Amino acid sequence: MLRNSITAMTGGLLIAATVGYSAASAQTVRLRMANWLPPKHHLTLALKAWTEQVKKASGGTLRIRILKAPLAKPPGQYDLARNNIADIAWGVAGYTPGRFPLLRAWELPFVSPNAEVGSVAAWNWYTQNKLAGREFNDTHLVLLWVHGPGALHTKTKVTKIEDLKGMKLRVGGGGVAMAQKLGAVPVAMSATKAHESLLRGTTSGTLFPWEALKGFRLIKLVKYHLEFPGGLYATPFFMTMSKKTWNGLSAKHKAVLNRVGGLAGSRFMGQQWDIADATGRKATVANGNVIATIDPKEYPRWRAKVQFMFDEWIARVGKKGLNGKALLADLRKRVAAAK
Repeated sequence: MLRNSITAMTGGLLIAATVGYSAASAQTVRLRMANWLPPKHHLTLALKAWTEQVKKASGGTLRIRILKAPLAKPPGQYDLARNNIADIAWGVAGYTPGRFPLLRAWELPFVSPNAEVGSVAAWNWYTQNKLAGREFNDTHLVLLWVHGPGALHTKTKVTKIEDLKGMKLRVGGGGVAMAQKLGAVPVAMSATKAHESLLRGTTSGTLFPWEALKGFRLIKLVKYHLEFPGGLYATPFFMTMSKKTWNGLSAKHKAVLNRVGGLAGSRFMGQQWDIADATGRKATVANGNVIATIDPKEYPRWRAKVQFMFDEWIARVGKKGLNGKALLADLRKRVAAAK
């Protein structure tokens, strides 16, 4: 009789424990974030730190796992979220030409003084002008960020436009026209191929933010570096969610993502990039490389050469019924306000 009572009690406890565990499990939502960078890349580490913030803000009930193996090539990241293949995806706006012309305003020269300011301004400008609804209408935008100011890194010294004449520059797709206007010979290639091209002499210089000098082992391959107020360019990044996933979240979890994402998340990602830039620049200085800032008397000549980029952007968005001049003016105001 006693044995039967103990057995029944034990069984009851097991059932209760199982029910309790199942309830707790049901309350925990686990999402998958697509990723295409190595696990130790500074951007992967920053994304992981951001997911820890989400976990903490949700009391551990919303967890995001960053996938180790890429589900698609970099240009295909947005479609992973749009097609519900991944819950969350992040990518580079310029990798899919024609899809994000509005967001790519942040690629324009001399716009963003550092990653934090640029990222804060980008989020405010893009969302408050209701541009996100035009370009992310089939996913849910979580946050935006831009990398640090793009600088010119070369094997020979460059102080004026004439020094670039005929120089082969490694550029991303968005930098081809700019390099041509400045008199250089653009060589479009992925960032990962920059080291080999400089080592073999296929190129004599490259455009990059400072973090890439260390990340891609370029410090010993380029001796001279030229900085520009606001950068010669910047690259906008996005993090977005499957609408199906977003719609399936509880109000509590949506509130967490809005709080940890949005402006706060954009600022955080910008801050992390600035840290990586500082590390890359410090290592470059330690190597004895020569760093200079464009001469204020020379700057207007460079500005005039790249004016066509602003004109083309204004014309492009004008075809969408938007006032490009007003949007660029507002962009500059947002940057000034974020400093």
